[in-house]
Amino acid sequence: MSRRTKLPEVVFPESRISNELSFYHYGKHVCMPSNMYGPNKRDYFLFHFVTKGKGVYKCGNKTWHIEENQGFLIRPHEETIYQADEKEPWTYYFVAFHGTSAEKIIDSVNWIDGYVINPENPLAVKRIMKSICTSKDFANGGGYEYTVLGNIYLLFAELVKNGDLTRSVKPESEKINILNAAIDYIKNNYSSELKIAEIAKKVNMHRSNLYRLFKEQLGISVVKYVQNYRMDKSAYYLINTDIPICEVAANVGMMDYPHFCK
Repeated sequence: MSRRTKLPEVVFPESRISNELSFYHYGKHVCMPSNMYGPNKRDYFLFHFVTKGKGVYKCGNKTWHIEENQGFLIRPHEETIYQADEKEPWTYYFVAFHGTSAEKIIDSVNWIDGYVINPENPLAVKRIMKSICTSKDFANGGGYEYTVLGNIYLLFAELVKNGDLTRSVKPESEKINILNAAIDYIKNNYSSELKIAEIAKKVNMHRSNLYRLFKEQLGISVVKYVQNYRMDKSAYYLINTDIPICEVAANVGMMDYPHFCK
């Protein structure tokens, strides 16, 4: 086997134990010089934590140089490339996961640019990642999936602690300008099938950072703001016009009529 094609150690689950959060696989990779993955897209989240060496991570038109004690996130359906350094190739732990709560959990972390993190306590993150990757080795009578899942929750509990250490700090006036731009876009496009990623792209901000901006300034999420605005418009139509309810729903961008009525 070529030195450049050394395979990672990967473990796949034997069963899924939760729809809210499930791991797809996990493992460790001692990379050879210039070892590269991509360009590729995945349908799950994939978190890497570098324990040695360095490399480069690319997503879209952005590039990050990742070193020891840093982590980087691959998001679903986004094309990425990551490559080990030629002279100091990285070693990293990784865990892939998905589920109905996965995105909410991811958005609770203050990622740099939405993808990279410098943990406040890298030793704790390394310890948890190692525990994930050795869970099956120490399982007695099966059930190691529960241990892995528990450690994934512990991992994000640790990453959430970072707070402002990984947040791109913007002046208050710039935050307000971005918020106002997002709100204006919502008001001008609420009648269409508006997506949060679309709003974030319009104001040049990652959706997770936009989520935090709305929570910080308004106390609600972007989704809730859009929903409230649509309900306010619906109330106006219902009180001041004779438009049928089904048309009101369509006029405010809510194509699911039963959901609108509820």
